[in-house]
Amino acid sequence: MLKNTRNIDLVGMKKIESRSCPLPDEVLVKIISYLPAKAFFKFLPVCKTIYHLSSDSHFLLSQSYYNKAISGFFIHSDNILRSFILIDSYAGVPRSNLEFLSDSGAKILGSAGGLVFVLLNKNGWFDASTSGICVYNPARGTRCWLPSPPGKCIRGGIAVRFMNDGDVMAKDYKLVYVTRTRGRSSLHHCRVYDSVARAWTMDKELDFGRRELELEYPVVCGDTVFWLSSELESYTRIDPYVVTFDVREECTQIIPLPKEAILNFFDALGIAEWEGKSLCLIHYSTSYWVFGLWLLKKTSGSAVGWVKVREISLAEMGFTGEPCFVSYVDLIEVATTTLLVFTIYGKVYSYSLKNGEVLKKLASLPVSYFPKLIPYSNTLRPCGEQEELLEAI
Repeated sequence: MLKNTRNIDLVGMKKIESRSCPLPDEVLVKIISYLPAKAFFKFLPVCKTIYHLSSDSHFLLSQSYYNKAISGFFIHSDNILRSFILIDSYAGVPRSNLEFLSDSGAKILGSAGGLVFVLLNKNGWFDASTSGICVYNPARGTRCWLPSPPGKCIRGGIAVRFMNDGDVMAKDYKLVYVTRTRGRSSLHHCRVYDSVARAWTMDKELDFGRRELELEYPVVCGDTVFWLSSELESYTRIDPYVVTFDVREECTQIIPLPKEAILNFFDALGIAEWEGKSLCLIHYSTSYWVFGLWLLKKTSGSAVGWVKVREISLAEMGFTGEPCFVSYVDLIEVATTTLLVFTIYGKVYSYSLKNGEVLKKLASLPVSYFPKLIPYSNTLRPCGEQEELLEAI
């Protein structure tokens, strides 16, 4: 049970008079809130205060706010967890909690704010006819079930808009759950869950265009959710595009990609948030071994357009030899830089766009499938009002 309190009696952290520079209690708590979840749990045996903080809802939300940076990736195929890689050595998830995702038949729909949203049968295995949406915090090993959405729960994607109006520590959010309809229709089933109302407040079929979408990889900027059409259908006559959904207005818009970024065979595309305020398109050209970065900006009136801001070649990074096949691209914000993350032949690399532009190999993955990466932040964010410990289930 979470406590909804802001005042913690710092038992065990009492000021020691012999200290030359004692810190106020609230400063100590704030310092602790900057720790990733794994580092925080290492301090649990130290004193009663940290133990109490582990069940204090305001502290958990505070910690999640200060740990929004991406700390790792879930590697999945067909929405099933295959492995997990870290980019922050101070972060981490207990192996047993990862096993819950891989062994329970859970289908990963998305990840946001340290929470993972999965399709799961309440009996412990996946069954489309009786499945529901489970919110899971793998760092804390807690989960809760959302009310059953209108219609069937099937594979699709989830985007989360955290509502921080007036309070950066706010726990409320709106969840957008999008699934495909049958056939080649441009309509998609779009449902919105409001955590304040604890109910699904929208259930509509909306026009998302006729191409398949990368529903597992949304980008949320303010009240707008963006999805990219899939490059796996490059044989179609419809050029790729970005589709937007306005959470407040409940409407969609299709934005064509720049002509230069229209896919050739074996090219790769991705979208990401740029400096917390703009949408960035990442295009990898197999012909030229070059990553191009484009920002979506307003041009005149309410119109929007793409502006190219940077090109980075594999040669600049140190790659030589035969052309490289890139199957995944993303941009992520970490503590002091922005990383371009990409996969080449089952190997995951990161390239820092700042801080000396350093190339790192993050992991080697099986090459029998096209690995897909879902970003993860190592936070203590509560799953919801009715969350429960996994061990107690």
